[in-house]
Amino acid sequence: MKKVQHPKISIIIPVLNQKQFLQKAIESVINQDFTDYELIIIDGKSEDGTIDVIKQYENKISYWKSTEDRNVYDAMNKAVAQSNGDWLYFLGADDEICKTTFQNIFSQNTEDTNLIFGNIIYQNKEEFKGEFSNKLFIKNSIHHQGALYHKRCFYGRNFNCNYSVLADYDFNLQLFLENKKAIYFDFDFAICGNDGISKQKGWTHYKQEFDIKKNRLNAVQFVVYGSITLGKFLLNQIGLL
Repeated sequence: MKKVQHPKISIIIPVLNQKQFLQKAIESVINQDFTDYELIIIDGKSEDGTIDVIKQYENKISYWKSTEDRNVYDAMNKAVAQSNGDWLYFLGADDEICKTTFQNIFSQNTEDTNLIFGNIIYQNKEEFKGEFSNKLFIKNSIHHQGALYHKRCFYGRNFNCNYSVLADYDFNLQLFLENKKAIYFDFDFAICGNDGISKQKGWTHYKQEFDIKKNRLNAVQFVVYGSITLGKFLLNQIGLL
């Protein structure tokens, strides 16, 4: 395994039965311009040959493990516990980091920053532009592959695995409500698959969004923004959203 004493970034890939995509994700990590990183992969007991792909790149990986987990956020929490970097970046197994992302970011001053965020582009060319603002009261406006978290953000907390599709929204909303310092970079951090779990807008998605708002917002905010979530769910049910 590749050992890095104190890397700038811990790049984390949670994976489960993604053999057909994982190689491209790993290649995007090792072919980027930035070299001060460690790569951590947590596999959820894949049965499709994913482990064989991981072993092909074992000399490029700082840590990997295959173990059953509750969901993708449980895998991410396990990776955070093993990380040594100042910054944490989570890459989906069907996503690819853009070649110059980290080089462009860390050529700038990021001192005392807790969150670095930007944009991503989906494989279908649709772009997601990140916003760390009151828009988080409406929905998750930070894309997971468009964000780097300083490790201090995880002191005393992890992703809440009870939110199987929106634990990152819960995490981002906490950071916003705590007025954490964030920096925006207006470029695409990654190329992402079209079918991530947060894009699957069924009942589970809206129920978790509603519960997160109920648990994090004050009473007045919840009445307003919880109602918006219910409205989005109803529009989704009749095919208008």
